[in-house]
Formats: sequence, C-alpha cells, structure tokens
Amino acid sequence: MEQPTTTTGFLPTTSETYPDLVQVLGDILTSAVQFCEADSGCLLLREAAGFEAVCVRGATPAYSESLRRAPLRSGPGTLFGRLAAQPITLHLPDLVAETAYQQREPDWVAAVELEGARTALHVPMLQREVIIGVVTLYRRERRPFTDEHMALAQIFSGQAVISSEKIRLFQELQLRNHELATALEQQTATAEILRVISSSPTDALPVFETIVRNAVVLCGSLFANVFRFDGELLHYVASHNTGPSYVEMLQKKYPMRPDNSQVSGRVILSKSIVRLEDARADPNYDQKFPTAMGWRRMLGLPLLREGKPLGVIVVGWAEAGPVLKEQEELLKTFADQAVIAVENARLFDELQNKSRQLELANTYKSRFLSAASHDLRQPLHALNLFVAQLRTELDPTERDHLVARIEAAVNAINELINALLDMSRLDAGKLELNVTEFPVEKLLRRIETTFAEAAREKGLRLNIVSSSTWIRSDFILLERILLNLVSNAVRYTTRGGIVIGCRRRGERLRLEVWDSGIGIAEDQQQNIFDEFYRLAAADRERQGGLGLGLAIVDRLGRLLDHPIELMSHPGKGSRFWVSVPVVAERRGQAEVPVSSETIADTMSGKLIVVIDDDALVLDGMRGLLRSWGCKVETAISDTAALARLVEMGQQPDLIISDYH
Repeated sequence: MEQPTTTTGFLPTTSETYPDLVQVLGDILTSAVQFCEADSGCLLLREAAGFEAVCVRGATPAYSESLRRAPLRSGPGTLFGRLAAQPITLHLPDLVAETAYQQREPDWVAAVELEGARTALHVPMLQREVIIGVVTLYRRERRPFTDEHMALAQIFSGQAVISSEKIRLFQELQLRNHELATALEQQTATAEILRVISSSPTDALPVFETIVRNAVVLCGSLFANVFRFDGELLHYVASHNTGPSYVEMLQKKYPMRPDNSQVSGRVILSKSIVRLEDARADPNYDQKFPTAMGWRRMLGLPLLREGKPLGVIVVGWAEAGPVLKEQEELLKTFADQAVIAVENARLFDELQNKSRQLELANTYKSRFLSAASHDLRQPLHALNLFVAQLRTELDPTERDHLVARIEAAVNAINELINALLDMSRLDAGKLELNVTEFPVEKLLRRIETTFAEAAREKGLRLNIVSSSTWIRSDFILLERILLNLVSNAVRYTTRGGIVIGCRRRGERLRLEVWDSGIGIAEDQQQNIFDEFYRLAAADRERQGGLGLGLAIVDRLGRLLDHPIELMSHPGKGSRFWVSVPVVAERRGQAEVPVSSETIADTMSGKLIVVIDDDALVLDGMRGLLRSWGCKVETAISDTAALARLVEMGQQPDLIISDYH
C-alpha cells in the first residue's frame, strides 16, 4: 500500500505547484532508491554531449564528483551508447563480470571502483519512443533486482518523464505568458506615447517624459535620459528615476559639444547605436556620473531624421553586461516615436510660421494698397492739375514754374515705382552684383548733386565731408543705400541740417549720414527696417513715401555684406552708417561724370530707331531724342521696325527696344 501511494503522489504535486524540475526528479529518484531497495542512484538527462546527471542519491563523494565533472559519454561501446541505440531496461547482476569493466571502460570503472557498485539497474526514460534520460540504481553487493523492483523502477522512470514534460510545458506556458504580457505592456506604452504625440503636437517634452518613464519600467533599467541636438550642442531635456543631484550635474554639464566622455556624445558622433557593457571600466567615460549614480551597463540610441541626428535616448542599468536584444528593439521603437514627436513639433512650428507670414503678407498687402493708393494718387492728382493749368497759362515765367512742378511730380512717381521695383527684385533674388573699386568722393558728389536743391528748399544745411579713400562695392547699389538714407534724413528734418561723411575703421570705411531731425524711439528702431513701416508724424510732408526705403537699405546691406547700423534719440536726430571694405591701394582714375550736354553732343545727327508698343512712350522718346539733334524713326513692333528699315535703306546708329 505504501508503494502505490508514493508512486502516484508526484503528479498532483507537479500539477498543482510546478516546482523546479530538478527538485521533482530528485524526489522521484529518492523514492526509487528507497522502494527498489538500492544503495544509491542517479538520474541522467540526455544532452548533446552525452548524459548529464541532474540528481544523485546515496552515492559516494568521489563518484558524485566524477558525475559532476563531465557528462557520461554515449558513444559506441559505452553503457549509455547501448541504451541510446536500444532503449530497453538493462539489468546488470554483476558489474565486475561485465566485459566493459574488464576492458576498463571509464564509466564502468567509475561505477565499480568509485561507487563500489556490483549490481546495477538502468531504466531508460522514453518520450515518444525516444530516450531522454536514464534512471540508474546501484547495489554495493551482488544482489540482483527482482521483477517487482524492475517494474517499480519503470513506473518511477515513467513518472520522471511525465513530470519533466509537464514542467517543460508549464515553463513554456509561463514563458509565452511572459512574452504576451511583455508585448501587451509594450503595446500599451506605445499607444500611450502615440496618444501624447497626438495631444501635444506643439511640444515634444511630454512625449520625451513618457518615453523615459516607460523605458525604465519595461527595460528594468536604473534610469533613462533624453537629449536634444541642435546641430552643434547637446541639450539635456528629460530623465526618469534620477534624483535632484543627478539632474543638477546634467544641467551643469549641458549644453555641451559631443565627445567621448558621455554615451550621448558618442551616439551623435557616430550617428549609430552605442553599447557600453561597463561604464566604470571605460577609461574615456566621465567616471563622475556612473560612480555617483551606481550604473554600469548603458545603451544609447540616436534620434535620426534623414540621416541627421536630432537627439539621443540613453538608458543605464546597475549591473554590467550586454544589453538584451528585445530591450534594444523596444528602445528603437521609442526612438522612432521620439523622432515623430520632434518632427510634429517642427512641422507645427513651420505651419505656425507660415500662417504668421501669410497674415503678415496680407497685412503688408493692405498697407501697401493703402499707402500706394494714397502716395501715388497725390503726385498724379498734382500732375493733372499742373497740366490743366499749363494749357491756359500764357506767362513764360509761370509756365517754366509749372514745368518744374510737373517734373517734381513725375520724379515723385518714379521714386515710388523704383522703390517697389527694387523690393520686387530683392525678393526675387534677381539683383546681380557688379563689384568694382572706386573713390568714395565720386559717390559723395553724386549724393550732393541729388539732394542739394531739396535741402535748400526746406532751409536745411547739407554738408558733405570729402574723402580721398577708395572702396570696393557695387557702385549703383551702394548709391541706392545712401540715396534712401539721405532722402529719409531730408524728409524727417525740419530745421538744422544733414551731414554726410566718412570714418575709417581698420580695413573698412563707415559712410555716415547725420541729421538733426525728429529722431527715432528705441522701441521703433528695429521696426523701421520692415516693409511699409513709417514713423508717426504730425505733418503730412513727413509721411511721404511707402515706407520701403529703409527696408531696401537693410536688404541691400545684407546682399552686399555691408552692415547697416543706427544711433538715434527722439528730438535729437539720427545717425545711420554703412560699413564698406577699403581698397588698400588706389587703382585707376576716377570716372569723369558725363553731363546731359555731353550726351546731346554725342547723339547729335545719329539715326535712332525706337520700338515700343505704347504710343505715349514712342511720342515721348521721339521728342527727347529730337531735342538732342537726333534723327528718329519709331515703330510699334519688331516687324514694323524691320519693314521701316528696309524702306529707308539705311543702317541705324542705335536701336532702342522694349521687346526682349
């Protein structure tokens, strides 16, 4: 009654608790030794190299040590080779009489001489007719096992097979459950991160905080950090499971240039994953951090967008060693999600900027239409009045005065249109530089000629300080900068005067424009370089222009690499200056200005063909050229001009065409 109770008691135990396999097999072996009246026994499981003893009961220390040192061989001629080839119960009444012992086979010698065994019973453990192990029982006296003992040993062997299989299945189930639980946790974490990404499109920080928290939980790490990279410096962003002292150390060290003292720097420099099995054993690693915080193993993953690093995720563990593959794959997913968060924030910022630019463009458009309609209407209205008055005016002096006023109105219109065209060309990037070397005096004299009369009409002093310095620039564009600066000075100055001069500063020359005008408040000094921005003024004259002059100055200065600077105080005037490179040695001679009289003398008697599709332009050009003594032929198209030339049978000296 005792034997059946024992032999059936293992399965409920394994079914209910599923203890360690070695413990269950050891209990089975103990019962087998006891109830089969053996002195000792061992249970061996089949491995690739042979049969390995997983439990031993009652054996001598010497024999137990021999079993522990190496698996028992299962090759030809060995005991376990015979069992593997023919898995049947093997009863050996006298080991000393066996041929294998007499031939000094090591396994037989160990059993007889180390264990003192004389009788042995080997019962194979069969699973689907394949041997997976052996239950071996020894008696130290020559006393064969009975049939009952052999049947009982076979029952114990079968229980060992069933128990090992049930425990294996249970362990596989546990592993599968663990894998499913891990996958569910990862999916939950991924879903949480995606939810944060969708709910915080403008800010990546909540996403980073969610990532580091889940990284620590799912990877069982000591800490996790996120750093951002701006293309030059690394910036600390977020961490989890770190104390205030660690965060304080990071905040002192970052921002920093990437280097090998930190995993974050190594990731940025290599643009790849960095694995560090033991930070404390790395001579290049900054030991202040792992020593203070107690970590050893580390993993760094880059946040890459189109091959460019945007940041780094760094995870650290307390123990040294390699990083598990599944942990690395999980963190790769987190890194990809971090990139999505960064990209979302960038795209959202771009969208916001585009919206602001569109809103600003609409504002500029409204301001432009308002300013242009007003400032273009004024000179056009005045021009109509002057023309109407000119038709009825008989006094030659008054007619000359009206012609001068008409010319002034036309010049105002030209100034406005030229400003708009300049801005259009600058926006389109169609201005081509023509950098030459010339004396600055030539430029100053042209400015003086342009504004002397306008300053005199307002009762202002215009003082030009001469200079013999030669400079390098685009003459036309630099002149345009000064024209706008001096035009503003004249417009916003009601008393006193304007001074234009130069100051040498090393290898550069500052062209300065001083005025005693109304000045500019400090909070408006940056705004005046925006398109269509005009200072508030009490009188209408100071409101002239579209507010494009200084915007053109600013853009031309950047195009020429000529810095524009300003110093001003309300009520005390302003000082603008542009800095240009100086020519080390004088080269060439200054060009002699060409007067309109010289042009007229040169053009006198020449045959000029003018082609334009606007009849008014043709009429105007005809009158101007004839006033210079030219012979003029006009045409409204290239085809008409060609026909006219053939009819004339002459070769023109110059063709002026509005066609490309």
